[in-house]
Amino acid sequence: MATPHPTAYEKDLYKVLQVHPRAQQEVIDAAYKSLLKLCAPRAEGDSETAASALGEAHMILANPRERRKYDDYRKRSSGKNTVGPYRIIKEVAQGGFGTTYKAEHALLGEHSCIKYCSEISPASEEILRQETRAIWNLRHYGLPSMRDLLKLEDDSYALAMSWIEGPTLQQAIEKNGRPDPENVAWVAERILNTLVYLHHHGVLHGDIKPQNIIVQEDTHIVVLVDFGLSEVKPSAKSGSKGYTELFSPPEQIAGKTLVPGSDFYSLGMTMLYALGGGFKAAERKEVPANVPDPMCDFIKSLIVRNVLERPTNTEKLFEEFQQVRLKSFGRDRSNMKQFSVK
Repeated sequence: MATPHPTAYEKDLYKVLQVHPRAQQEVIDAAYKSLLKLCAPRAEGDSETAASALGEAHMILANPRERRKYDDYRKRSSGKNTVGPYRIIKEVAQGGFGTTYKAEHALLGEHSCIKYCSEISPASEEILRQETRAIWNLRHYGLPSMRDLLKLEDDSYALAMSWIEGPTLQQAIEKNGRPDPENVAWVAERILNTLVYLHHHGVLHGDIKPQNIIVQEDTHIVVLVDFGLSEVKPSAKSGSKGYTELFSPPEQIAGKTLVPGSDFYSLGMTMLYALGGGFKAAERKEVPANVPDPMCDFIKSLIVRNVLERPTNTEKLFEEFQQVRLKSFGRDRSNMKQFSVK
């Protein structure tokens, strides 16, 4: 694929192709083909400027990654560093269909998390709406609070949530290395506590992984974020909306309906990741030798391939894990043991 001219971003590429900034890929391709027929040089000596401009515009807008970069450039260069009533402070992460930002409310000065749906498709926008619905009315220390779902001037969507301070579990481990098993135990117990609440309200998270867990060392609070793949009271016809291969159970990867045991599998794989200090440990599905036997057996019960052989009741599983902590470490509370995440 050729490289666009450095000045290509200075043009309004959507106007060049005569399409809306939220146009889908098929519309962009069709517009390019139609306009190219009209603008193509018909005789020797005719100008190729218009056709060249069309080619550059299509080269960028037809490539999802390049289009996202161009859209981000347009936002920065327009001077509008806002989303609704929120002022963007910094980019936090890029996901499969959107970009997450740290933002500040213009009137209140309070920090918020903004998830902007930059992927151009009705399916992606529906996923964002479903994510909002999943926990709109839920209140728990282990969950972010939903603030608003905004429809912007260009018909794109942005989800506003409470800002959760702290590193993700992945960031903490990448920075500080492998934590000891008791630290992993209190993190896992708090995730289970949150799952008790979620599952009681019919919500399955569907994407538990180190990147979606925020750990606050000082308060020992653990927050489960990113509900883009969650399901609310799934039925046999629900299927799954996507997956993160290493941490997702076989039934989710196969597109089947999620059940509580699906979240348990992802939690078990996340515990393996944390105990082993990285992705390779999770890939091997090996529990490190320094993990006490009760905790080892607990993890193995979560990561069996057959969903029918996994635990089914979240409340009972939470109570069981409290006993696992007691048997493994001689206490069921870590007394605010430090988890090195700073």
